[in-house]
Amino acid sequence: MISDGRNHFTHEHETSQRYKPSETNPYIEAFFKWWESDLQHTLDELRLTGGEPLMSSHTWRLLDWLKESKSKVQFAMNSNLGLDNKTMHKLLDTTKGIKNFHLYTSNESIGKQSEYIRDGLNWEQWTSNMDLLLEEGNLKGLHVMCTINALCLDTLPEFLSWCVDKKEMYGKDFPNFTLNILRFPSFQSPLVLPTEIKTLYKNNLQYWLDNNGHKTLLHEHEINHVQRLIDYLDVVKTPHSDTFEMPALLHDFKKFYEQYDTRRGKNFTETFPTLTEWYKTL
Repeated sequence: MISDGRNHFTHEHETSQRYKPSETNPYIEAFFKWWESDLQHTLDELRLTGGEPLMSSHTWRLLDWLKESKSKVQFAMNSNLGLDNKTMHKLLDTTKGIKNFHLYTSNESIGKQSEYIRDGLNWEQWTSNMDLLLEEGNLKGLHVMCTINALCLDTLPEFLSWCVDKKEMYGKDFPNFTLNILRFPSFQSPLVLPTEIKTLYKNNLQYWLDNNGHKTLLHEHEINHVQRLIDYLDVVKTPHSDTFEMPALLHDFKKFYEQYDTRRGKNFTETFPTLTEWYKTL
């Protein structure tokens, strides 16, 4: 990778995990000591992100504490919802004992394109777990964070329609969505796409907004995010002021997805037919 000064995908991070799962982590123990003695009484909201928090026993320790204590602290947690049935029902049971539970998850496309973009995601499992949360979970809010990249625009309108369908069944906040435009690594930005494809995707989003923007189930921020993305695809020409020139971005785009296909057993051209002819020219 040559296009990004932040050194994405250039080296392994062997020192990023200082403590093994079997070892006592003094930072976590310090947090629980602080939480029980003081923080729980002074904090309005606690948000736990990841990675995938539910892979850690410390997360379940915290969830059990929140459930048993009847704490009034608003609790928000991220999850990719790649959970088996047993773990999913354990989570559902936990939500019923926590008063102010918000869950944040991530997706921005549908079907096989979603599974390509988010390696390891199973579309059917993800949607099934979303349905379980909507039907049986005790949640104050269910939030979908969409990371807008070069590959998701093909089925993003369909994904947004999926979200609206769920709103019609479960209410305005179930789910609500945000469109967060990817900045780094820059070679995965929507702006690496050629003008004619960006224009196609922009027009598809505009058509979606024209047909859905009037619906009262949409939050103002959701409408604004879609419009911002439309304007971004129309006006902004380079991914970031500090990035390299476009030839370097396109070089890294091709190199990355060639290696991604090889290492993960995927197939770019079969998954994204709209991009196939352009991709082959890189």
